[in-house]
Amino acid sequence: MRRIPFAPLFVTALLGGWVAPASAQHEAGAALVVSDPRGAFDDHTDTGFGFGATYLYALVPSRAMAIGATGSFLNYGRSEREVPLSTTIPDIRVEVETTNNIVFLQGVLQLKVPAGAVQPYGQLTGGFGWFSTSTTLKDRLTEERILSDTNQSDGTWVWGAGGGAQIRVWTGQPDATGGPPSRAYVDLGARWQTGGEVDYLTEGSLVTDEGEFDIDPRLVSSEIELVEYRIGVTVEF
Repeated sequence: MRRIPFAPLFVTALLGGWVAPASAQHEAGAALVVSDPRGAFDDHTDTGFGFGATYLYALVPSRAMAIGATGSFLNYGRSEREVPLSTTIPDIRVEVETTNNIVFLQGVLQLKVPAGAVQPYGQLTGGFGWFSTSTTLKDRLTEERILSDTNQSDGTWVWGAGGGAQIRVWTGQPDATGGPPSRAYVDLGARWQTGGEVDYLTEGSLVTDEGEFDIDPRLVSSEIELVEYRIGVTVEF
């Protein structure tokens, strides 16, 4: 008796049969991001704020599976102080700003329900995370950047998983060639991120209790774990 390959047929129907083949293949989005540190990382850092972006290319006509790239920039610490320009010119004061930042650059695999006004999705990510602390000298009146330097930087591999839902808010008209219309969504999601051990500086660690610059700041070392919460806009085209 001839065997019918039910599993391949099921997968084909699942990925290709939800919507018509003439579907948008590209998806791009931008989002505001809030990060919630967990574990040992939570002992040394606070909530982070920033933004993220994602690009995806559909692997199947239904758009149920897509691959692409995603990135985010997060600031988890910031401090400012006014100091004399130098010990020999104490009557000219400048503003010194120190920021603690994280940059994630990752590949992403996405599976989602590609039909309906609300489209749930899940994602797997993997890539690189870069942690840095930078100090900038600025004019007190104009906020113009005069000098800037990186005090500490280190990186590690990171990976994660998450999900969310896209809520359709706009549908365009098909183009002149009969191609699929563009669509816009409000995108709500969360992503758990974890990674290897990395060295970084905590907020305010470059300044001593007396308000002077610490020439030998204490580095913190820990594995990375945090949850990113995202709200943004995604467009299919």
